[in-house]
Amino acid sequence: MLSVGCEVEDVTSPIGGVEGGASAPLFFFVLIEHFVLSHYLPSDPFAKSMTSNQRENLAYIDEAETEAGVGMSPEQLQTKVRSYIEDAIQFIDDDISPLRAESTRYYNGEPFGNEVDGRSQVVSRDVRDSVQSMLPSMMRVFFGAEKMVEFVPRGPEDVAQSEQATDYINYILREDNDAVGIFYSVFKDAMVNKGGVVKWWWDDSVEVHTYNFSNLDEPTLGLLLQDEGVEAVSVEGVADPNIPPEQAQMMEAQGMPLPMVYDVEIKRKKPINKVRIETMPPEEFFVDSVATSLEDAQVVGHRTMATVSDLVAMGYDKDMLDEYLSDETAFIDNEEYWARYPDRSQPGPLTTDNERRVLYVEAWCKVDYDGDGLAELRRVCTVGSNYHVVNNEPTDSIPFAVFACDPEPHVFFGSDVADMTKDIQRVKSAIIRGMLDSLSFALYPRTGVVEGQVDIDDVLNPEVGSIIRMRAPGMVQQLDVPFLGQQAFPMVEYMDSMKETRTGMTGASQGLDPDVLQSTTRAAVSATIRGAEQRLEMMARLFAETGFKPMFKGLLKLVIEHQDQPRMVRLRNEWVPVDPRVWDATMDVSTNVGLGSGMTDERLGTLNQIALRQQEILEKMGPNNPLVGLGQVRHTLAKMLEVSGFKDSNQFFKPLPIDYEPPPPEPGPTPEEQLMQVQMAEIEAKTAVDQEKIQLDAMKADMLNERETTRIAGDLALREKEFEDQVNLELLRGKIKEETGG
Repeated sequence: MLSVGCEVEDVTSPIGGVEGGASAPLFFFVLIEHFVLSHYLPSDPFAKSMTSNQRENLAYIDEAETEAGVGMSPEQLQTKVRSYIEDAIQFIDDDISPLRAESTRYYNGEPFGNEVDGRSQVVSRDVRDSVQSMLPSMMRVFFGAEKMVEFVPRGPEDVAQSEQATDYINYILREDNDAVGIFYSVFKDAMVNKGGVVKWWWDDSVEVHTYNFSNLDEPTLGLLLQDEGVEAVSVEGVADPNIPPEQAQMMEAQGMPLPMVYDVEIKRKKPINKVRIETMPPEEFFVDSVATSLEDAQVVGHRTMATVSDLVAMGYDKDMLDEYLSDETAFIDNEEYWARYPDRSQPGPLTTDNERRVLYVEAWCKVDYDGDGLAELRRVCTVGSNYHVVNNEPTDSIPFAVFACDPEPHVFFGSDVADMTKDIQRVKSAIIRGMLDSLSFALYPRTGVVEGQVDIDDVLNPEVGSIIRMRAPGMVQQLDVPFLGQQAFPMVEYMDSMKETRTGMTGASQGLDPDVLQSTTRAAVSATIRGAEQRLEMMARLFAETGFKPMFKGLLKLVIEHQDQPRMVRLRNEWVPVDPRVWDATMDVSTNVGLGSGMTDERLGTLNQIALRQQEILEKMGPNNPLVGLGQVRHTLAKMLEVSGFKDSNQFFKPLPIDYEPPPPEPGPTPEEQLMQVQMAEIEAKTAVDQEKIQLDAMKADMLNERETTRIAGDLALREKEFEDQVNLELLRGKIKEETGG
């Protein structure tokens, strides 16, 4: 804290000249604030570029501690922080990094240093083989169809909120960040380097992009420059070439300015305002030597050689950073760095300030800053090799998660897959080297010669069928050595079985063991594979509980605190606005860890049984029963799809809330209504009978009418025929009389 050399005789009496009688303590704090802002801050180059919030963090004065006369001065904080960071980094560089560097060399299959010239120098790759065989299982567990982590609602009213929070945090991981690439590196670090470290933060740094535009008219140029964050770098205007020459001459004669078009180069600055997640190189993470976890660590932090541009984008002053420039681009004094890059040459000095870097450290320290006897967690940022403090603010969380595959009790760094298999790799390498040497001696035996009796050049000639000139027979003798390598094969198999026992990666678990899979029942094969997967499942559960669970809690808290407006994202194939400000930051987290097809088959079988029971209950008790609803049935079907590998259940079933209740059935009729319905039914039946009788009578009448009409028509036709015949007969008679003359 800052101290001001002034005396106040009576801190409780009113101060004259102030309307209303302002109290002395208030005036005292005004003096302190004026002194800090006008005398202390301008002396620090960084303070000149700080925002008001950053000034408050750096020159924070608590009213209670000021009245009590206690608190930590900037010099005391600087000393304490420097001591914390130096001790923690020394612990990492001297004790942990050599072990991780050795594991990295084993993973890369580098020689052990005990090789003999002229003998086999082969190196078994057991560490790498074990890690590479485990990584696909880990990636399948956490990046399959199911959600690896879910937020748990605290009540029925929080179900929709927790589901959206789960979907949104997964969206941030997979869409805003390269989740697969990040956690592939994290899992590999956990298996080789005693732990994979993930860091998350809200990135409010500024992105700068440059754009060029041509032939813009003045209104368009004005609109472009009015956009937020747009700055004109260069503007060049020329007369509009599309104006006819006659019109241009007329405008010039009238003294009117010609329309202009502009070629513009602009710079657009835009804050990123997104969650960023990264996996850190192991040597950049540090923690104190007595810590057993992040919660009880005295100091934990991240060191990096940051570029000046990155730090300026974070809000630091470039002039201040110029005082702490370094020629180094990485931690070249760290043994772990050179183990990771064995073929990289020593980097030379950088020539320009833009290429040079600054050692930037973010440390989360527990210090008694206000002097009340209780250590508080504070985020302290430093620059330079002397760890000059440039930012100091209180915080309530550490944005790290450490993924450990084999934690050890009471220590921070446990064991890993490399620790389990390094001795096996060394022993197997020695055995294989001996086998190859024995094979070489058997195939290419040594030759004994009598000195001076043989032409040495002929003896050394490896050409097939070449002649060896000797002064006497028997001057050259082949020293035959039998091949003894077959006696070492059982030892190699024993070392492989030891590796399988330690890592859990067996031929059965990878489907490669014919002795297990041939002529064996499905149940026996499943049991064998399931037993082999137990070690991997334990590792996956440790990753979920020690890594993903705290990370999801931290990400939830981060978006609730920093996302200040709704964001439109696509979740479950629908565009929805997401506003984390209304979420509950204390939601618990559950993990879903399932490994292998055996686990999938078991879960599908259980879900099938649940679905059958739900169907039976619905058939017997109806949709409004107190046990199972349609929403729960839909949820069961969705879970079955997720386990089977289908991410979006909405493609198969319509969305339905789990607490969905079908509308109640309409009430039945009263007895009076039922009697009326019966009477109406009787009336309707009688009416129907009467109508049918009327229709039948009508049909009979129609038939009679039709028959009578047919009879009358027949009679008429017959009479007409008879009349016609009679007429014809008379005519014939008349004609005959005429012909006969009679």
